[in-house]
Amino acid sequence: MAEPISRHGANRTPPPDPERLDARQRARRDRIVQATVTLLPDHPYESLQMKDITSAAGVALGTTYRYFTSKEHLIAEALYVWALGFGREVDNPPAGALERLEVAYRRAARAFELSPCVYGHMVAVQGSNDPTVVRIFDEFASGRMDAFGSYLSDVPLPKRERVISVMNAVLGENLRSWSVGRKTIDDVYASIDSAADLLLG
Repeated sequence: MAEPISRHGANRTPPPDPERLDARQRARRDRIVQATVTLLPDHPYESLQMKDITSAAGVALGTTYRYFTSKEHLIAEALYVWALGFGREVDNPPAGALERLEVAYRRAARAFELSPCVYGHMVAVQGSNDPTVVRIFDEFASGRMDAFGSYLSDVPLPKRERVISVMNAVLGENLRSWSVGRKTIDDVYASIDSAADLLLG
């Protein structure tokens, strides 16, 4: 007899490896992820249901669960794709490392300012203990680290890593306060600038 499925992923059957899917299956899976990316900015985590996603993707609910073990899993995949949409390049980047650092983190804050629901999805997924979700979120976080690091290629290691670690903490704490109404988005930007100046000014 099969073990009961844990709501938090402890006993879930691992999802199929996307690389092992055939072209038709991969296209269907990608369509589900893209539908989720489209819905993230306008739907809080609590109210976004799998049936809403499957309807937007034009697939059956059972089909979605064939590729994704849970809403957390699907949203983690969508967040990863959402973050890729912002790229790393900036037109006419500032010459100084301090100014580039400010630009990098202001861009990150601006992305959540424009899509505040996405921040809620990120917080929800970050708290998951589903191994698949944890792996995807780690890849998401690693991608963000690489993106921020690309703005500071002229800052030697390990200082660059320390600067990014501190700035991530500043950004995260300020966004949390903003998300619950304790800070304005202007306060977030001011904190980013202050921290950047302290580190590289």
